[in-house]
Amino acid sequence: MALHPETKVVTKALEAIREVQRLGGGIEKVEAELVGQAEPVDRLLSLLRGEWMLSVQGYFVNHRPDSAYARLDEEYKIQDLVYCLASTVVPDLHYENPQEKTRGALTSTRVDFSSRTAGIFLEVKLASGKHQAKKVESEISEDIVKYGRNRSFGTLVFFVFCHDYAFPNAREFELGLTGAKVIGEHRFQTFCVVKP
Repeated sequence: MALHPETKVVTKALEAIREVQRLGGGIEKVEAELVGQAEPVDRLLSLLRGEWMLSVQGYFVNHRPDSAYARLDEEYKIQDLVYCLASTVVPDLHYENPQEKTRGALTSTRVDFSSRTAGIFLEVKLASGKHQAKKVESEISEDIVKYGRNRSFGTLVFFVFCHDYAFPNAREFELGLTGAKVIGEHRFQTFCVVKP
């Protein structure tokens, strides 16, 4: 019987886990050898740029078609999957951590995910049409200014998932929103990843 591509990925991951168990020395030793001294931001970006989301969606489509995750058409679904992935490389990742009001703001902000030890803020966006893509662009611009007033982070990552929509000029969009920023006297780095 031929295996689905998603099943092959899961089988390969299970084989890797079994190999770790045979090696001994604990998962921390093997993890350190696999990821080296890569920074949490680098590891997070590598995972976000990978093909994991399509593999997960394919798994649900093929094996759990009645699951809500067989159709990634709501932002909360993307947030759930990103959290599961990102927490593997950023262990202290927190979901929707409200930030205190900053000077000049009427309301407090609520970043999707944050890590105090890694100094990372992570925002998830969903684009499923031209109108929504324009809204995402506007939200990201606002988020940079809004979160830029908070000095508790050094890296702001945007993950944009496209559902049944080809994001126009995705690479140019990513490049335009990736770079060093300064809001007030706070210097930080932004990264943008558009998938698929």
